[in-house]
Amino acid sequence: MKTILRNTTTGFYLQESDTWSDCPGTALDFKSTERLIQFVREANADTHGLEMVLTFDDARYNITLPLDERFGVYAAPSVPRTPEIRS
Repeated sequence: MKTILRNTTTGFYLQESDTWSDCPGTALDFKSTERLIQFVREANADTHGLEMVLTFDDARYNITLPLDERFGVYAAPSVPRTPEIRS
């Protein structure tokens, strides 16, 4: 299982701290839900449109969870930025 971060607006997956990719296979694996949530909190990220994806070898079993107040994270004011995209 991999624990990855996805932007639902763009469909991209976090690859590095400020780099996003359209390929879930190259996404940064946080290894646990706690580490992903800690990263989002420390980055003070705008959580609107972000979701945690638990991926498995068989994609039918993937689980997506929106990052919201259930995890103690709240949408922060957004700062427009152009993401760096790698394929």
